Amino acid sequence: MATLKEQLQEVVESLPDDCTMEEFRYRLYVRQKIDEGVQAIDEGRVHSVEEAREIVKSWRKSPGRSQP
Repeated sequence: MATLKEQLQEVVESLPDDCTMEEFRYRLYVRQKIDEGVQAIDEGRVHSVEEAREIVKSWRKSPGRSQP
């Protein structure tokens, strides 16, 4: 596994010479979210499509948001 420094170097090297700080931050953010997703998969913290549908259905039934 690459060290954090190596991961940051990869991101920096992938950027165009005229990139902005905002682009750099965005790419770091995306990289972090991908890494978190891979870790969740490795740890078994995932749901099947059908389970996800049931979870979303339960949100719709939740009284947390009032209907107009």
